[in-house]
Amino acid sequence: MRKLHLFFLLLYIFWFATFSIGSSESATVLVDGGHFDCLPVSTFVLESIRLWKPENTVSGTLGEPNSITIGGGEDDGGSYDIKTYHYDHLQIDIVRGKVDRIYTMSNKVAMPSGIRVGYTMDQVIRILGRKPRGWQGTESEFSIVTCPVNGDWVQEDYVTLKFNNNKVLTSIEYAANRP
Repeated sequence: MRKLHLFFLLLYIFWFATFSIGSSESATVLVDGGHFDCLPVSTFVLESIRLWKPENTVSGTLGEPNSITIGGGEDDGGSYDIKTYHYDHLQIDIVRGKVDRIYTMSNKVAMPSGIRVGYTMDQVIRILGRKPRGWQGTESEFSIVTCPVNGDWVQEDYVTLKFNNNKVLTSIEYAANRP
């Protein structure tokens, strides 16, 4: 009987260690970028969709959307079309054939760290590791840029976390920094 208890104890320790280690490998950790805070480029993903990926990766990964809407805009690169793929828990904007924005207001979708809509500001800060520099904690939204890769800026993409008056996260938005 003692061996059986020891077996289950070891099995529990192994199971716990496996899931604890596995979850920390993909954790979003706020990085000190010198004069700013940033997040690793690898954390800029929702539902396996990444910024700057070709349009065909969206339906190839998530299947056909519930609907698609077309809009437009203009930036330093001129005018452009915005094609928005609408899924149950996610919206994805395509600009110039690439994923330009990934947006959710659903608690069914989480950042690689586990941050999701519905978390309190304190929970988000705890997961990030500390309060981002310049964030007073009173703003209704805050954006964090991507970290440099090998000392070079990638595209200075950013994630915006929006909170309601009760300091509860209401949306997560990844956006490409286009020209």
